[in-house]
Parts: sequence; C-alpha cells; structure tokens
Amino acid sequence: MLRSVATAVAVIGGTTLLGAAAPASAQSAAEFYKGGQITYNLATSSGGSWALYGRVLARHMSKHIPGNPNIVAQYMPGAGGVKAANYMFNAASKTGSFMGTPLSTSLLYAAMNPSKVKFDAPKFEWIGSQARIQDVISVWHTVPVKSIEDARKRVVTVGATGRGSNSFLDIAMANNLLGTQFKVVLGYKGGAALNNAMERGETEGRSNTWDGFYAAKPQWIEEKKIRHLVQIGPSKLPIIGDDVPLFSDLLTDPKDKAVADFLAVGLTVGRTVYTPPGTPKYIVEALRTAFDATMKDPAYIADAKKRRMDTTTPKTGAEVADIVTKTFASPKDVLDRARKVLTLP
Repeated sequence: MLRSVATAVAVIGGTTLLGAAAPASAQSAAEFYKGGQITYNLATSSGGSWALYGRVLARHMSKHIPGNPNIVAQYMPGAGGVKAANYMFNAASKTGSFMGTPLSTSLLYAAMNPSKVKFDAPKFEWIGSQARIQDVISVWHTVPVKSIEDARKRVVTVGATGRGSNSFLDIAMANNLLGTQFKVVLGYKGGAALNNAMERGETEGRSNTWDGFYAAKPQWIEEKKIRHLVQIGPSKLPIIGDDVPLFSDLLTDPKDKAVADFLAVGLTVGRTVYTPPGTPKYIVEALRTAFDATMKDPAYIADAKKRRMDTTTPKTGAEVADIVTKTFASPKDVLDRARKVLTLP
C-alpha cells in the first residue's frame, strides 16, 4: 500500500495513520505509542537490501514496542543518504514518532565533509544495528574484466547514487589507491536502479553490499551473473569466495591502510537505526529495548534468514553510539587523507 506524499510512504506494521503523533510528555512509552504511528525514514528507494532490512525489522519490532504502534516506511533516496540524514536531524519530529536507517557511508562522508551536510551524527539517538556490512565491487558477467588488475587496464563504467554512498566511495577508493579506471555515472535512485542499469547494459558494474546481492538477487549469484573483483570490510568474508581479495590486503602503504580502515568503520557499524536528536530519553530507551528484543526474536530471525539477511552481527544502540563518536574524533591527518582518497573529479 502506497500513499502519494513528499516521499514514498508505505505501511509496514499496520493501518496507516497520517496525523502526526502527539508530543511526548511525562507519560509512559506505552501511553505515548498506543494507537499511534512511527514513521520509519529509509535513505533509499523501496527496492534493494536497505529497504528489505527495514521492512523486516519494522514488521517484528512493532510488537516489542510498548503500545504496539504502527510503523510506516518513508523512502527518501538522494545524495548518497545525505538527504535523509539532513531531514532526520532537522525536520523530523523529535517526539518519538520518527526513527530511521541512514546509509552508513553518509556518516563517513559527514565526518570528512562537515560543511557539506546539515547533521551532526554523534548527536543522533542510536537505537542499534541489525548487521555489519561487507562491500563488493562487481561487474556483470559479460564484461571482459576478471580482476582488479584488469580494471587497472580498462575503463569500466559503474553506476552510483551520490557521493556519500558506498556505491561511490568504494569506487573512489579503488581508483585512488589501487589504480583502477572505473568511470562513475552518478544520480541513480537506489540499489534497484543500479542493478537494473547493470543488467540492461547501461553500466558494467557497481559497488554494493554483499548481502544486498545475496538477499535481493540470489539468482545472480547462483547463475554467476556477476563477478566480484574485490571485497571491502574489516576482514575477509569466506562466503564471497577465497579467490576474491580483501581490499586492505592489496595495500602496502600504512597511510593507505588507515584510510581503508576508516571506511571499514561504516561497514562495521552497518545497518543502523536512529531517531532524531532530542527524542525523549524514555522513548529512546523503550526503542532500544524493543530493538534488542527483536534481534533475539525467533520469528524475526526465521523471517530474516528466509530472506537471506544476516542475523548474526547485531549491535546495541550504545555500541553504535560509541563507534560513531570515536569515528568523528578521528585524527585530522586521517580525515584529510581520506577526504582526498574518497573523492573523484
């Protein structure tokens, strides 16, 4: 069910209520949420793995939140996730009626380019993370590129959403640190659009989360429709294939490795959930408790596994907040070098 509003909105957890939730006051979370609604802001389109994780979470988390509010999805792609984070920081209600999932790389983009965003990530109220992320740079099976070495010798056209997304940052890092010749076409509206462009030959490849392919396009993996050139993350993920190198293993300069580690922070944080800064503490605690319970809920785990989602690496809100705070306190020399490495003309 979809509603026509400023951004795409869909019911996830029950009947849609279009009126704003009442302001939070000295009441219990159950009283605040009873008969109410949470708008769940997703920094992507309705297709792809980010939306999938959000829908499955909302479907099960609602029953763990006191008062069992309906949860309604609000899709807000744009600028590699920066548009949604700006909205959540400045415009979304701070009463407890909004929560969201940002793109993890938009947080790193903000750490490197604070003047180009309108949010301060450590000030968000972090509810938790569903799973860590492992990225892959991949090409369509018909493209005559089988390795990073091949991509150093041939221009490969890849799609990306915005400069704050993994679809761009991974590619920039590869070009600047590995000497590849990826040519980026910006402006695609989410993962589904990037996949469609690659499938129809408009582009030749893309960077994506591994589980994004695994969950949304399992047939591509089974039928070997895509070829992975490199995986990006804190450690190698065996399921991707032992023949697919880890990005950091291809680097020899310690300064380059520091940049790769910086980007890996966003992947470690992964698929997070947050609320706007200023959300009442009792609401934040209720949502954190509900999130943690959902991660252990057998029904959620079964539903997620059926959709090939990772259920083994969740993090609490406190853990996410600690990582975000430390990331934004990274040394200036690391941020300066990352800013250069993670950009393209």
